[in-house]
Amino acid sequence: MKHFFQQIFSIKNNEKCYKVITFMGLKLKLINIKKLLSKRWDVFQRKERIDNNLFTNLYLKLNYLEHKNDTFNPKNLFDKKIRPLNNCYLGTNISYINYLFTNLEGSFNRNDPREKFPNFFYICGIATQPNHVATISEALKNGSQVYIIEDCFLRSIFSHVYDAEPKYIKSIGFTIDDITHYVDASIPSRLEQWLNDKTLIITEEQKVRAKKCIDKIVKAHLSKYNNQPIYTPNIGREGAPKVLVVDQSYGDWSIIKGRGSEDIFELMLNKAIEENPEADIIVKTHPDTMSGKRGGYYTGLVQHDNIYPMTEPINPISLINYCDKVYVCTTQFGFEALMCNKEVHVFGVPFYQGWGLTIDEQICERRTNKRTLEELFYIAYIMYSHYVNPETKSRCEIEEAIDYLIKLRDEYFQKVICK
Repeated sequence: MKHFFQQIFSIKNNEKCYKVITFMGLKLKLINIKKLLSKRWDVFQRKERIDNNLFTNLYLKLNYLEHKNDTFNPKNLFDKKIRPLNNCYLGTNISYINYLFTNLEGSFNRNDPREKFPNFFYICGIATQPNHVATISEALKNGSQVYIIEDCFLRSIFSHVYDAEPKYIKSIGFTIDDITHYVDASIPSRLEQWLNDKTLIITEEQKVRAKKCIDKIVKAHLSKYNNQPIYTPNIGREGAPKVLVVDQSYGDWSIIKGRGSEDIFELMLNKAIEENPEADIIVKTHPDTMSGKRGGYYTGLVQHDNIYPMTEPINPISLINYCDKVYVCTTQFGFEALMCNKEVHVFGVPFYQGWGLTIDEQICERRTNKRTLEELFYIAYIMYSHYVNPETKSRCEIEEAIDYLIKLRDEYFQKVICK
């Protein structure tokens, strides 16, 4: 009898912040807003992002199956007449993307009136956003390709999350992929395919060019962002070996899609400590966490024993040069450490992992090729990346982009000194 009445009317509490009321076979879900808001927001937000990303993930996997055997050259797009579906956050307020396209007829700025007759569909990265789903849906209706556009490895003076003069936060370097984002380890991006292609031979002349660029980047202390001061730090005990562990922004998509997690970051720090008992362990926070906009996986870590958190801003190359080994999950820091000839331990699956240059915690079975540092740099920084010079308002080669960033950083540093 009791079971019979429960079928007619019952109230069931659920740990996921809601009650289920059953009446005459009908179920009504009542959300407990107070309990919901008491949950840790970043965890809730991350779950929502993952749940809502199913459509995008499905599209990217189907996209890979369709295009995995194709060839692709983004430069073929640059001189076409394009009208972008300006749905995404890639406007002229944070980038110089418009200078890549000689015959741009529309706008990349989502604050402009939406393009009514688009012929170019793109998403920025692969983070879950309603406009990504809308863009993919619109492209499917038109039978069109969706391109994944992202900042490349040499970007600007500041990250766009900072409040700075526009020219210092605008991106001058971009990647354009026709399959997925280069941080996505679930399927091979176009970058991974090129790196894994044994028929793609980088010539000696191209290797020499790559080596010159690497040397100039390291000597000039250039990175993706370039506002951090250049100096030699003094951390830990005098004479002790230095091991660098690099933190990242919590829940960043390079971690989610690069096989990283809270457990991976915990493992990485523990292994750095266990494998280097005589060393000072320097834990570096991500630049975005210092802007106050995000937290990291090691936020709140305090100095104890031989563990030294470093929250002060410092140029990545300066810090890398100070250390003997580097432990990373998916951050670009790891590739820059390779450029500085450091031993690099990788715990996620970033683009530079699995080619024989790093000590890897995880195995990506797809990556069967071996690459030299110069080959990896040439494919990622020169073939896969595209640059503009805001002074000429046109596309340029990497060497010109390097010179522009050095000049702009010197200008910024001079302003800081004069204040």
